[in-house]
Amino acid sequence: MEQLIDQIYSEFDPSLVARSSKGKVFYEREIDWAALRKIKGISSISSGIEALAVVEYNRPVVNEKTFRVKRTNAKLFAVDSSFLDVIAIHDNYKGPPPSLGNIARPEGIIGISLLDKLEAPLDGNFKLFLPKRNISVRAKQPFFTKKLNLSSVLFYRNKEVNEETLIWPINAYRKLVKDTMGRLTNIYFSALPKTNLIQLKNKVSNFLGPGYIVKTYKEKNELIFKTSKSEKAILTLILIFVFVLASFNLVSSLTMLFIEKKDNFLAFKSMGLSAKALFNVFFYQGLMICFFGICVGVAVGYLICILQLSFGFLHIAPGQPYPIGFSLTDFLTIIGSVSILSLLFSYITVKLLLKRTSEI
Repeated sequence: MEQLIDQIYSEFDPSLVARSSKGKVFYEREIDWAALRKIKGISSISSGIEALAVVEYNRPVVNEKTFRVKRTNAKLFAVDSSFLDVIAIHDNYKGPPPSLGNIARPEGIIGISLLDKLEAPLDGNFKLFLPKRNISVRAKQPFFTKKLNLSSVLFYRNKEVNEETLIWPINAYRKLVKDTMGRLTNIYFSALPKTNLIQLKNKVSNFLGPGYIVKTYKEKNELIFKTSKSEKAILTLILIFVFVLASFNLVSSLTMLFIEKKDNFLAFKSMGLSAKALFNVFFYQGLMICFFGICVGVAVGYLICILQLSFGFLHIAPGQPYPIGFSLTDFLTIIGSVSILSLLFSYITVKLLLKRTSEI
């Protein structure tokens, strides 16, 4: 599950995001873009403005010559075309190829769930509303408005992205809001494969200086990843508790075996078998039972995992099989926990049984 969460939040969210630490916006002229692109480990860079917007769709009413207006809020990403490479959109869309259009006809890309909220087709009659800054409550026209053309639909595994995202060219945004200062709110970075994001973050942070805050996609979604790790720790504790309960079967098996062979202890003693040797017999018997159980459990468990990977019998959502991942750390943790509990319960059980027996 932790691996799935990492994949979901790394598909749309860029590897690194930089924001101003002094305010909401900064200016494009403040950044040495040529030098920034030369930092080792960066694959591509994009910049843009994140803002709240309203999307309106005039839906024709069947058998009537009227329209029914539907509106919904959207998280607007006003960006340049390189942003599409940063978010790997070419692997996560539906319909026509995604494009931001051109200066004469800017086009947007909308989340599939956001489009469903509007109950609209991709080529519908849309309008974009952007709130004006520094206006009074009684203003007659509090929004900038623009006809919105769409080119394609976002389709990510992250439902939040599909439900609220609208991507639009930054040139069209600046023209609409009459921004001639080159304002920005974010710089987006895509890292090369196998790049250490913490080291890259430090390089970018040192380059930009104290006026900017740089975060990795994990730090941006810190709560999600912390929750995932907590769930993993809790599941590990639950598994250990199950192992403790299962160890009582080992205790009962050793006890029954001890009672069954108790009548032969005098014969063993006359043959020269010491108490220590007798302890070793039952102790190793317990270890053999545990070893056999571990082998069978590992074989059955991994067989179920392989079948799930191959056929996807269990689903967490329609079209989304329950994720399975193999980790050497998890394997060693489980095997180590079971082995330690087996040694502990076998030793204590045999020690107590022999201690209470006066025939040895």
